[in-house]
Amino acid sequence: MEKGTYALLLALEREVAIAVGKLGLCTFPSGYYIYVGSARGGLSQRVKRHLRGGKRLRWHIDYFVQCAEVVEVWYALGEEPLECLWCCAIGEMPQGRILVPGFGSSDCHCSSHLIYFLSPPSFELFQKGLGENGSQLKRATPSEFIG
Repeated sequence: MEKGTYALLLALEREVAIAVGKLGLCTFPSGYYIYVGSARGGLSQRVKRHLRGGKRLRWHIDYFVQCAEVVEVWYALGEEPLECLWCCAIGEMPQGRILVPGFGSSDCHCSSHLIYFLSPPSFELFQKGLGENGSQLKRATPSEFIG
């Protein structure tokens, strides 16, 4: 099983209010979101879980993906979990905003692992923001993980 870090690029067509576990009722405006996570037990299996419906709601992102569409998956294979580093890089991208503090970050010191953008964020800008770690970054469509 390949370990790694991933970012889901999600599109939300219309504003929606969702009860997100212990975070309670959260309002998400239409736009684009990047959710960052790590997969210690297998990257492909974790991404596939996020993509399929009808699952037990375990993580904050499980609630959100019921309403949003995963547009792309950005990922890097490796032993070291890079999700906090990635969140910092994404948070520094133009127009990136944290709307729900604590989303997906209950096991670290990040403000949130979900960052909002009004328009689609740039993969290339994210890759550049990671510096030397950006060379390992790959992008895929959701169907590449399902198929």
